[in-house]
Amino acid sequence: MPETSTTWLTKAYYLAKPFLPRGLRWAMRRHRAVGIRVRHGSVWPIDESVASVPSGWPGWPDGKRAAVVLTHDVEGQEGVDNVRALAELEMRHGFRSCFNFIPEGEYRVPDSLREWLTDNGFEVGVHDLNHDGKLYHSRLGFSAKARRINGYLRDWKATGFRSGFMLRELDWLHELDIAYDCSTFDTDPFEPQPSGAHTIFPYWISSPEEGSKKGYAELPYTLPQDSTLFLLLREADATVWLRKSDWLIGHGGMVLVNVHPDYIDFSGPGDEMHFPARHYESLLKHISEHHRDTIWPVLPREISRFVSSCLVESQPLPANNRWPLRAKEGVDGGIKIWIDLENTPHIPFFGPIVRELRKRGHRVVITARDGYQTCELAEFHGMNFQRIGRHYGKRLTSKVAGLLIRGGQLLAFARHEKPHLALNLGSRTQNLASRLLGIPVAEIMDYEHTVEPALLESRWYFMPESVHQAVKPEGGQDRFRTYRGLKEDVYVPDFIPDPSLQDELGLDPADIVVTIRPPATEAHYHNPESEALLLHIMERAIASPGVKIVLLPRNSSQEMALREEHPEWFQCAKVIVPAKVVDGLNLIWHSDLVVSGGGTMNREAAAMGVPVYSIFRGRLGAVDRNLCEEKRLMLIQSSEDVDQKILFESRQGKELSSARPVHALSDILVQLDQIISTLCPAAAPIAPLPATPL
Repeated sequence: MPETSTTWLTKAYYLAKPFLPRGLRWAMRRHRAVGIRVRHGSVWPIDESVASVPSGWPGWPDGKRAAVVLTHDVEGQEGVDNVRALAELEMRHGFRSCFNFIPEGEYRVPDSLREWLTDNGFEVGVHDLNHDGKLYHSRLGFSAKARRINGYLRDWKATGFRSGFMLRELDWLHELDIAYDCSTFDTDPFEPQPSGAHTIFPYWISSPEEGSKKGYAELPYTLPQDSTLFLLLREADATVWLRKSDWLIGHGGMVLVNVHPDYIDFSGPGDEMHFPARHYESLLKHISEHHRDTIWPVLPREISRFVSSCLVESQPLPANNRWPLRAKEGVDGGIKIWIDLENTPHIPFFGPIVRELRKRGHRVVITARDGYQTCELAEFHGMNFQRIGRHYGKRLTSKVAGLLIRGGQLLAFARHEKPHLALNLGSRTQNLASRLLGIPVAEIMDYEHTVEPALLESRWYFMPESVHQAVKPEGGQDRFRTYRGLKEDVYVPDFIPDPSLQDELGLDPADIVVTIRPPATEAHYHNPESEALLLHIMERAIASPGVKIVLLPRNSSQEMALREEHPEWFQCAKVIVPAKVVDGLNLIWHSDLVVSGGGTMNREAAAMGVPVYSIFRGRLGAVDRNLCEEKRLMLIQSSEDVDQKILFESRQGKELSSARPVHALSDILVQLDQIISTLCPAAAPIAPLPATPL
């Protein structure tokens, strides 16, 4: 929806609103919110595409990494009564904020309250005029109301404004005597005008006068509103706030939150229309304890001065008369790319690729299947994704049913999102949905023995050089594209060890840590011989002195089956099953050796130089054959191999090898660039990355 248009439907709702019971209104909004959250899961609460740093951005003052801005809209008498309690809560944690009052609403704003706030370092702003949703019904009516709003701005010595319900006509606001407005957001599909500002930075709205530098700063809120989280969606805690504040600070943006004192319960657990004050306090504590030295805690009026003096007055005005430019999809000729995650190895692999694509102006939307801890690991890595479908089991009939059911679910998602390109690491359900909708698919593969029906074939395949040499596919270089090294080389170079894992798992530095990943018993390629090898290895490891085993079942059903079949493993103190998702690379790094029944963990260990033994008994692929020939992977094929080849000994001198340059990420990005240019000739090119030493 364009920012310059308040739809007739919105106008009609606010005309009817006074006649609708409050309980009915909220029931309708809650019902609607559930569907909105499902449909917009890829862009809310975090839209990765809006993190682009605006052109010419100089950074925050004093080298701070991010800014933190606290604001409050006071909607009724209950909110007025809670203002002091909320301000005192913030002062206890070293913060100040801005309280926005409705000049002609249902309450009177006491002069003494405004004076108390300003005397204590807080800011006062104007919130709409009547807060009835009618501010922008006509330009003539707005002009009349603007004169009254300007009177309150002068009387209250205020410089900031926010519209009721985040309704906005930004170009009309030049009639107000303001330094800034706060009526926009980075992403919020729950609002009446859901089109966001598409940025996590402040930006400038210039006067329409040609060549003028007059105007006002626009400060979009970037954390979900409290009413959305706790009243509409009924979140049980502040996890969404904490996660997104970390993401905003990590990207150098502005953490701006709008909290209503009307909805806070300062003395109890909350109810249908209130949330406990501890939720907001946990946000303040989190920012103070984890980011205090790197943030600029600032009032909105100070942000507006920064934008005006440091950015606008000191620099030439851009051609579009707005500064800085808002980062919108397609500003650099980018396209929308859809990535589907069906298994845990997909998460670390696509992380660097997503980062590089977004840097270059492409918008990436992500879906994930609920199975094998895929969604849990994606959340652990801070990925913003939409959970769609689940795993249906190992029987052929279940797999076919799962393909059709999840394929249909992805079909609905893709029909709504309309991506230009689908990208996966072996997602048959995405291939099916994309084929039915005519969306071209690029598939990364590193195991040549997987067979795909013609209906599920991809338009392009990316494969390691070793696989290409082994299979010599027919179809030419355009369809079958290669990259050097392993797919694990895409993300292993970014790895940084975290020693806290040892305390988390209760490991002693003197332990010989053996990480064991059971075979994928539900996979089509599973061979029961792998399970026999697993039993022998577990028996030998448990009997070996000084050994601690970190066992990583692939899902809860596999863990339950292992506990039922081998209770003795879990009765001794030598076997550890992590209670929650752990970083696989970090676990491998802190291991002395790795034994796995699947390919990805084996290759990750090989890429990191950690001794690794494979009990995979399916058809060996070209990548693993090469690793065996290079002595970077040891194949275990029998009980004799278990006894003779596996060495339970400490790994000395743990450090990442830098002798082997890796090119996988650069090669894949170059290939993607070529494909994207065929789909959209105006798309921004992806510059080749230098080889990364490993």
